[in-house]
Amino acid sequence: MTSSALFRNLRLTIFRNSLHVLRERSLIRVITIVVCSLIVWGMLFGVSYRGFWELQFRTNWQLPLDGKIMEIVFDFMFLVLTFLLVFSTAIILYSSLFGSAESWFLLSAPVPDDHVFAYKFQGAVAFSSWGFILLASPILIAFGLQIDRGAGAPYYFYLALPLFFLGFVLLPGSIGAVITLLLVNIVPKHRKQILALLIVLIVVSMGWLLVQSIQQANQNLFGTREWFENALGEISTVRDRIMPVHWISRGLRAAAIGDVPKMTYNLVLIWSNGLLLYLGAVWVARRLYRRGFNRVATGGTLRRRYGGSWLDHVLDRVLFFLNPQTRLLIVKDFRTFRRDPAQWLQVLIFMGLGFFYFSTMRRFYERDIGRPFQNGISLLTVTATAFLMCAYNGRFIFPLLSLEGRKFWILGLLPLDRERLLWGKFFFSATGSVFLAESLVVFSDLMLLIPWQIILIHAVTVAILALGLSGLSVGLGACMPNFRETDPSKIAVGFGGTLNLIAGLMFLIVVITLMAAPSHYLLATQGMEGLIPWWLWAMHGLGLFVGVLAILLPLRAGVRNLRAMEF
Repeated sequence: MTSSALFRNLRLTIFRNSLHVLRERSLIRVITIVVCSLIVWGMLFGVSYRGFWELQFRTNWQLPLDGKIMEIVFDFMFLVLTFLLVFSTAIILYSSLFGSAESWFLLSAPVPDDHVFAYKFQGAVAFSSWGFILLASPILIAFGLQIDRGAGAPYYFYLALPLFFLGFVLLPGSIGAVITLLLVNIVPKHRKQILALLIVLIVVSMGWLLVQSIQQANQNLFGTREWFENALGEISTVRDRIMPVHWISRGLRAAAIGDVPKMTYNLVLIWSNGLLLYLGAVWVARRLYRRGFNRVATGGTLRRRYGGSWLDHVLDRVLFFLNPQTRLLIVKDFRTFRRDPAQWLQVLIFMGLGFFYFSTMRRFYERDIGRPFQNGISLLTVTATAFLMCAYNGRFIFPLLSLEGRKFWILGLLPLDRERLLWGKFFFSATGSVFLAESLVVFSDLMLLIPWQIILIHAVTVAILALGLSGLSVGLGACMPNFRETDPSKIAVGFGGTLNLIAGLMFLIVVITLMAAPSHYLLATQGMEGLIPWWLWAMHGLGLFVGVLAILLPLRAGVRNLRAMEF
């Protein structure tokens, strides 16, 4: 049997076994994920369907969907999705190629390096592209149903959608794979130079965006005809330079209007270039994969440094108010976090996208949408941030105690109360969650010019959510540890992880309903100028009480279970 056939059979066997495990042990989690995905898909489809109807039939728009303007809109949509796919594929590939025990085993087997890379690449692209399909498919299906003033696109438009998707994901996936291989081979010996270059690029980009925003604000051009014409000129330049993005949008528009030759031409163009880039990534992997793997395994250099990083010392100084033993435990978990790019890169990407979006939306919302929609966007921001915190705590915080593994007995021999170990993990999770979530929510409210009373309520709500979700994840993780498993993703999808996810979702829904939603209702109906009614204070007090219970009850149960363990 060839190695390609062996890997194909291995993938099918793993897939069947995973389905069996999910059906037997994690059926509730599967149902929860499917239901949440369907809700997100349905909401995107509903908003897109209504938006395309507004563009066609509103008297102040009257925009035909089969015109060139929609092709430009799709260019930018696929451009954003391309960047997201490049980052997500690179993160998943790094963990899969260089951080998994399976890679160590496969590279010791008589299998070519590029075949191992191809096997890992296919799994990474398949895993990262589901979000692309979840976001793009409802918009494009709604577009196909509304085109030609509701007459709809031909049937082969919907048949061509998966073909365009499958061919297109090869392009950003291959780019992300090449970037990962190059960085792994370069960064271990030039970490400071790469970090300095990234900081310079970020500062220059943010400065350029700030200057552009100030110029538009001073000239008062935003939303005018001149601004629109300038934007179209810049978009045309981007379309000419980033051709793959234009290929898929032009091909889908051709399929929607019934132009089969142009659709076929762009489909072939996408697949041919995607396969070419894939072969190029395999060629690079044949020469750099094992070399990069060896560098990661040996730390990149033979000279080892001890004593921690300056980031560890900064965190230790920030947490001066805690017990020294607790601070050491927090620094230990933080050191594990910063050494895993699969964790901190996801946080940086989400935070970067959030700050970029909110920094560019202020004038748009003030001029075109109005205060009621700003109120809804503000509540939606808090809710989305809460969902992200719930997902992050379930994926990375819940397995923290279990990842101590079979060496947990070493911690048990230390002159350290086991309760302090649990509180250390709680403060580690709470500190990061509060800092990141508060900065994002408060920044978005400032950009939306939300009243200071709502900003204060949001700050308290986010703090309660961060502390409560951290208490749930750490406490339930101590109640149901799995010291035999070394893969955090498998710990997170087990029974305990499923229970933690459901408890976290219920907790955030209750807290947002009690604390954030009533304030937005009051802002929409009466405003925040007068006295705050008593029932609003009562609901906020009840939300605080629920948050305290979410912190104390799981942690107390976890402490009792931890003290009863024998090692």
